[in-house]
Formats: sequence, structure tokens, C-alpha cells
Amino acid sequence: MSRNIPQKHSPWGAPPVTDLNYRHAFHAGNHGDVLKHVALVFCLDALKRKPASFAVLDTHAGRGVYDLAAAEAVRSPEWTGGIGRLWGQEGLPDALARHLAAIAAHNAGGDLRLYPGSPTLIAAALREGDELHACELHPEEYAALRRSLGRAPGVRLHERDGYEALAALLPPTQRRGLVLIDPPYEAPDELALALAAIKGALHRFAHGIYLWWRPLKSASALAAVDAELMSSGAVRSTLRADLWVDAPRPEGRLTGSSILLLNPPFGLEPALREALPALAGLLAAGASGWSVRGLD
Repeated sequence: MSRNIPQKHSPWGAPPVTDLNYRHAFHAGNHGDVLKHVALVFCLDALKRKPASFAVLDTHAGRGVYDLAAAEAVRSPEWTGGIGRLWGQEGLPDALARHLAAIAAHNAGGDLRLYPGSPTLIAAALREGDELHACELHPEEYAALRRSLGRAPGVRLHERDGYEALAALLPPTQRRGLVLIDPPYEAPDELALALAAIKGALHRFAHGIYLWWRPLKSASALAAVDAELMSSGAVRSTLRADLWVDAPRPEGRLTGSSILLLNPPFGLEPALREALPALAGLLAAGASGWSVRGLD
């Protein structure tokens, strides 16, 4: 288990998040998506280093692809402070360059118009024998997901609760793979719900890679769920990466996010240590910073 010291002191200390009033079409391609998808692309590449097939479970898949010219993105153009600042950049650290290439594959002609969500990035990475199980409960989002990925090879779509899917769909028949947990954080107890679901999933699929995205709103709330997860005895190795583009706030616009990886793939930690300083600089909207460490 990694026990590295964070590179910067985090400035946050706020009460737990209560409601983000979350609709991802307003936030697609923002700094939180960039952090999450940089790690996701690395994990997918790592799984493909071995010939054995793998499965991915995406518990809160969303609509699959987001039009950055659609009304929601125009009304709240958070992508301009996220993927928009990376677009066209050269000489980036390898993990950022790989992420940018994955986005560019869905934007012909060099113009940034579409932002592929997690299920689309995963579907594009699948080989013969690999599978994606993408869960989305919202009827309109699920219908959009079916339109974008309903015919994609290896993709299985589920109109069901993602937490329930962690109990029903694990372990995968491939016996290796990745679990992505990225809920909307609309419920006041969303962190606790996700924690309980992950703890249960670990009993069924202990050696899988888990990627859990969380909003950076409360240092104490994240510390509490991380401590409880570590005390469960089911965790083998961990890696937590935080990125904030401005001083985290208890209310208002989200300015930072955290990803927690369980059983992170080899090489991810140094890749993030190289990538996050560049991201913090490129995406800065104020007092930006980053941290990479394992949990004790």
C-alpha cells in the first residue's frame, strides 16, 4: 500500500455536501470529468496489456455522449474550463495526451464539439471478448444511452440502479476488470450509499480495479468514508488523487474533485504525479492544487 505524502496542503475544510442539483449535461467535460477520465483511460490501457478479456461495470453511466453546443452546455459552459483548456495543447504528460487522444477520436476535423462520457470511452477501448455493463436509471438519459451505444459490440445496457447492479453483476464472468462509481451526489447521504455498495462489492470482486469519483466539498466527509473503507479489511491497495482549480467551497460551484482507486494498476501513481501539476496549472481558476497519495 502506498503511503506517499501529498505534494501540497489541501485548503479545504467544509461541511458535508448536501445537494449539488446535479445534471451531467451541464457539467460534461469540466475539471472533474477530466480528472476522472484521465485515470479511466489509463486503467483501460492497463487492462489491455494482458490478452485475457475483462469487463467494466459503469454504475451511473449517463447518456454516453454530450453535445457541447447543446442548450445545457451553452447555458453552463463548464467544459471551457476543463477539456476546452486542454484542447489543442501539445507537449502534455503522457496520461493527459492519451486522454486527449481518446476525446479527439470522437471529434472529426479537429473541432471540439462532442464530449464522450465514461461509457463511450470504455466502449471504444473494448476488444473482442471484453464487455461493458453500463447502468442508467433515468429514463431520458437511458434512452439517449441506447441511441449512442445500443449497437456497440460488447456493450450491455441496463436500466437499473447502479448500486443494486454492484450486487447483481459482480463478479464478472471474465474474472478481471474495472468498476466505475460516479453517482450524481443529489442525495445528502450519497457518500455513505456509495461506500456501503463498494464494501459489499469488494466481498464479491476483491481483486478488481475500482475507480470512485467524489466531489471535493468536505475534507472531513471524505476522510470519514476513506477511514471506514480502510477499516473494513477488504482493501488491498489504494490511490487517492485530488484536483482543485480554485479553493474548495462548501456551497456553490464545484471547484475540485477526488478519485479513489482500489487495486490501482501499476504505473498510475507516477503518471498522475506527472499529469496533475500540469492539469492544475492549465485548469486554474484561482488557487489551484493537487494531491496524490495512498490511504493509510
